[in-house]
Amino acid sequence: MTAIFLLVLVLGNLLMGYLIPRESFTILFLTFLLSFLAMLGLFWQWRKLKNWIWVFFLGLVLRLGMLGTVPSWSEDYVRFLWDGEVVLLGENPYQFTPTQLLDSLEVAKADRQFFQAAYPLLNSPDYFSVYPPLNQLIFGISAKIADNHLFTGIQVLRLILIVFEVGVLLLFLRLFKAFSVPLRRIIFYWLNPFIIQEITVNLHFEGIVLFLLLASIWALVRHRKFISGLFWSLAVGVKLVPLILVPSLLFFRRTRIHAFFWIGALSGIFIAFLPLVWQDAWGNFLDTLSLYQGKFEFNASVYYLAREVGYWIEGYNTIAILTKLLSVITIGAIFYLSSRIKTQRLLHFVDFWSLIYLVYLVLQPVVHPWYAIPLVGLSLFNGRIFGIVWSFSMIFSYAAYHQVPVNESFGLLILEYGLLLVALAWDFIPKFRDQLNKKMYLKKVTSGLVLAILTLSFSCAPKEKREAKIFLSDSIEAHGGQDNWDNLEQVSFRKWTKLLLEDGGVEKETDQQIVFRFNPSLSGSISWTQDSVVHILSMKDDQISYSIGGNEISNKDFLESKRSDFEAAFYAFSQPWNLMNEEGSEWSSEGIRETPLGQAKTLRVNYGPEGDIWWYYLDIETNLILGTEIQLKDHRSLVENIGFNEVGPFRFYKIRKSYRVDSSGKKLYLRADYLYDNFEIKMKE
Repeated sequence: MTAIFLLVLVLGNLLMGYLIPRESFTILFLTFLLSFLAMLGLFWQWRKLKNWIWVFFLGLVLRLGMLGTVPSWSEDYVRFLWDGEVVLLGENPYQFTPTQLLDSLEVAKADRQFFQAAYPLLNSPDYFSVYPPLNQLIFGISAKIADNHLFTGIQVLRLILIVFEVGVLLLFLRLFKAFSVPLRRIIFYWLNPFIIQEITVNLHFEGIVLFLLLASIWALVRHRKFISGLFWSLAVGVKLVPLILVPSLLFFRRTRIHAFFWIGALSGIFIAFLPLVWQDAWGNFLDTLSLYQGKFEFNASVYYLAREVGYWIEGYNTIAILTKLLSVITIGAIFYLSSRIKTQRLLHFVDFWSLIYLVYLVLQPVVHPWYAIPLVGLSLFNGRIFGIVWSFSMIFSYAAYHQVPVNESFGLLILEYGLLLVALAWDFIPKFRDQLNKKMYLKKVTSGLVLAILTLSFSCAPKEKREAKIFLSDSIEAHGGQDNWDNLEQVSFRKWTKLLLEDGGVEKETDQQIVFRFNPSLSGSISWTQDSVVHILSMKDDQISYSIGGNEISNKDFLESKRSDFEAAFYAFSQPWNLMNEEGSEWSSEGIRETPLGQAKTLRVNYGPEGDIWWYYLDIETNLILGTEIQLKDHRSLVENIGFNEVGPFRFYKIRKSYRVDSSGKKLYLRADYLYDNFEIKMKE
């Protein structure tokens, strides 16, 4: 059986590393499940194993076998190497977004080729870097060795992470012996497919954080307080999350009363974050961190429950309030637990760190799987199973990538956190553990969990859809209501347009008379005079006609291009009423957020992988459309609505201004002025 387990573990990891992307969730889950079971099988088979060198070599071979892979579960590695190249150029990685840098940077041909090749792979080109300076040092080293080669940079990053992984294993061996922890538990980390895939394959730095935390603990075992504080602060310098451990350090006697620990900690933090003073980089760094905290959500637990309460009370996603509230609750809970538990034994102190990480993660709006890596490692010291179970159930979060755009399954979220709750009950409630050992009780728990998953899977719509529907319904009502729109038989109006060049000169000016009829189907005409010649574009019974000076145009290709002009004119006029019924569009809510037009309710409409992306910004109080932002293939535009015409029950556009903007929404120049007036409407009898 050992040989079968070894074969499954090795093949499973190789398949996930080289062939199975996160989008292929079904095959990914089955492969991960078999690999995880193989790890458990080896743990069971090697109950009396004494020669750990073979376990070391097995894990090392698994990691080195991934040297040829390109991460397919995360695109973060591209930003790592991008930031590294920026550092090598002597630029500040916190001063410019990738988009701004690519537009403005004068670099050598090889550097520009790297940036142009890497830019399309970035998942956040319009945000400043959120990676602390110690990360930037590693990125810079990798970029220097890679010499503008993306794949070489991946291999360098991977080798650096493998070195730290070996360090983690050695520290586990020393600490387990010091605390009399069974060495066999190392298998749950060293051969865990979750750890191998997230760190070695997909290049996440939480493995370095775990190494530094374990090094801090080992220094405490050796009574090296200064070194312990230094290692802990360096962990903060790699990822800010270890700051959540501060309350525990304040209440733990070995660290609280020893000045050398805090001198080491402050020295490390000073060294790690000193580069942020460079060109006031700390401002962009902190702004981007706060933006991530108030905008994004993924694979959350308590936050999603609180968000549903927010929907019920306010009718929209209260993420801006919830993230701040949960941050306060997280800090308060960690301080409270630290003051109440006051553990003084180092082994219990390490176990308490895993609980702090747990509290932090379950209260976060974003919980990517790799965030749990330090928790998994720290949970092994006292024989807890919740870290191991979560390292398995985290795989369900990747089901969200099965669709574009990302769409989370509430049923699988329940399964992921349901398994975690069962593991926590097993760890901390002895009566539950005793009951669970009884087959009948286990069957009831399993059946109930499966039933809940199936029910939620078929009854819960994605929150983005639900909130978008609420926003859109409110906006339709504010603009006149859906019933009135459905009873509209004809509308006519004047549309004046002035197109401007980048230098402010006038490119073109048109004064059009537009008529749209809705019965029995959409028809109408657009007429204007250009160079003293009358142009008329008409549609009737889905047929397009176009005349210039009374002469009909019959060229089919030309008429089809004019169909697009007619449809574009109707699209601009008919919102928000027709937005929900458009074919080929994926629309969702981005909640209330800061936009180029101020705080606004935000609807995102995606027209497919090759299509445009539109953002509709709605006034928080009136629900009227403040404007739209459009990402086209070759540029980005912002259209601002200055006023509205009140025509019967409707509020139609009056004055609009269109700007060319950069990727952050900053106005570059005025592209067009629009005026809508002389409205006449006819309602159905």
